[in-house]
Amino acid sequence: MTRCGSTGGRVKHSLATVTADLVAASPGEAAFEWEAVLSCEWCLDKNNHQGWYGECFVQVLAAAAGLQASALTPDCTGVDFDISAPVEIRGDFPAMRVQVKTWARPKGDKDDWIYPRLTQKRFNALAGGERRIPRFLFLVIVPDDVSEYAKGDQEGLLLSHAAYWLSLADRDQIESPRCNSTVTVRVPKKNILTVKSLRELLDPDLAEVGS
Repeated sequence: MTRCGSTGGRVKHSLATVTADLVAASPGEAAFEWEAVLSCEWCLDKNNHQGWYGECFVQVLAAAAGLQASALTPDCTGVDFDISAPVEIRGDFPAMRVQVKTWARPKGDKDDWIYPRLTQKRFNALAGGERRIPRFLFLVIVPDDVSEYAKGDQEGLLLSHAAYWLSLADRDQIESPRCNSTVTVRVPKKNILTVKSLRELLDPDLAEVGS
């Protein structure tokens, strides 16, 4: 979500700095610091909050599916996570790479979400079928109101709304891609991410493992 040329690295660095400051702060000072962070006086504006939530949404799904999800460092190849299975199948451990995008005011038709904000550079990072490890776009549809992200009670935790996947392996890469030009992609609504479908993306034989 937060990659080369974006503010994400600064956000993560700023959060780390604030966290370090909190270690030496009194309880009252610590409460003030976190209130400042969450009110965007430091670094966590709405867009970065949304992106962070979307990445965590995917991590929760991966955890529920019993998969490994690792962020790449440095994050400069158009990939947010490596997701892999801790189960060897046919002599190898299934793996894929994903780019996560979030959308708070989605538009589409009855079959697809029509996402217009994928830059040509990000598109090329996903397109083409000659990948050693397959790549996917994960589109997380989220509430516009950040207070609606999560609701919890004694019965459980509800995360809003849902995530969808798209493969661009059958699309040709764009010649001389630009960061300031975008590509519109159609993400099928039937491609909803669940524990089962996430496993199936890695390998069909994983679909029923641990179910």
